[in-house]
Amino acid sequence: MQIVDHHSYGQTGLALRLTEFFTDIYVRKSYMILQQLQGPDHVVILGDLMDGGREWDDIQWLDELHRFQTLFRNRDPRNRRVHIMAGNHDIGIGNTVVDAALARFRLHVGATNQLLDVAGHRLVLLDTLTLESDSAHVNASSRALVERLRGEREPRAPRVLFSHVPLRRPPHTDCGPLRQSPEPVPDRRGYQFRDQLQANTTAYVLNAIMPQVVFSGDDHDTCTVAHTLSNGRSAVEHTIGAFGWASGVPIASYALLALQADPLELALQHCFLPYQLGIYKCYAAAFVCSLLVAAACCRRRSEDCCGAEPGLIAALPPRKPQAAGPHCIKRVALVMRDVAAVAVPTYIACILYFYIV
Repeated sequence: MQIVDHHSYGQTGLALRLTEFFTDIYVRKSYMILQQLQGPDHVVILGDLMDGGREWDDIQWLDELHRFQTLFRNRDPRNRRVHIMAGNHDIGIGNTVVDAALARFRLHVGATNQLLDVAGHRLVLLDTLTLESDSAHVNASSRALVERLRGEREPRAPRVLFSHVPLRRPPHTDCGPLRQSPEPVPDRRGYQFRDQLQANTTAYVLNAIMPQVVFSGDDHDTCTVAHTLSNGRSAVEHTIGAFGWASGVPIASYALLALQADPLELALQHCFLPYQLGIYKCYAAAFVCSLLVAAACCRRRSEDCCGAEPGLIAALPPRKPQAAGPHCIKRVALVMRDVAAVAVPTYIACILYFYIV
């Protein structure tokens, strides 16, 4: 998810407050309506709760966690369970995992490795971030889960694997038609991030767990790719796009997974949220068009625009065109004021609704 904070774009002051305000409204509104329309029984958040999570001290982190929980409030806790995975922005990755951030995440959010039995399927929420660490005390929980699943000779149910970081794939692997970027998932490494898991980690996880399907995040864009398992079967990985509109891709998205126990079935649908930047562009275009229409109206010599009495224009002798006078400009300003008097309070009321409800 990765809610916007100071670490996202280096903003401070008013610019940061405005960015947080408008991105938060979008996320809160979208998540609220998603719950109302789709009514999911389980929600899996694939990590990266906040951008600078691993960098915050405890006080700052708890403030940002409260903000995250406010935006992603479970509106039906009796019938809906929310499962939150850790991302590299939350705890780091591999040998750069921040011990204090990892312990803090487990204390306040929950376990980073989880097994869920849902509708005849076994959901494996695997912390592949710590799995790539060489430190035994860091990777112990993740490695124990993988070995436990490997030890089940006959899996009781089809397995669905969730990983924050996408699995390794050959260079330049096509991501399918739903990807918004023309580029495939890159294979870069840098400070506290890795675009793909290492090849040996990918092979270890796939051949030990033998998943039916894989879901990953981190990349912020949609990608679909098939992996070949050691038994010759294929497992399709779906990388899910970011839920916010300021995450580097134009259109935010999520995935809707339907599981059925009898008969065993799995269906997936990629869903896209409104194009918020496009909406703001429409606002700007409408404002510019309004100004152009107002300017054109002020320049016209007509009784409708500039206040002449009906029938007088035809009786007056022809004159050269003149610039619109103060009276015309004042009248247009009054009309725009009346429009704003209705539009602005309505817009503010809608914003406040999504902050209060």
